[in-house]
Amino acid sequence: MQNNNFVLLTALQLSGGKKPKRWQYEYGLNLLARYINQRKTMRLDVTGLMDEYREAFKKVKI
Repeated sequence: MQNNNFVLLTALQLSGGKKPKRWQYEYGLNLLARYINQRKTMRLDVTGLMDEYREAFKKVKI
C-alpha cells in the first residue's frame, strides 16, 4: 500500500502514529467506501479512488 493511501493515513491517525491494528485499517476502508459512494451519488469522478480502494482492500482483507 502506498504511503499516501487514504486508508493507511486514516489508520495511522486512529492509532496515534503507532502500528495500526486491523480494525483501524477496516475503519479507514469503510470510510473510503462511503466517500466513494457519496462522490458517485454526486456524479463526480472516482477513478483514482477506486484504484486506491482496491489496493487497500487487498491488503486489509487478506
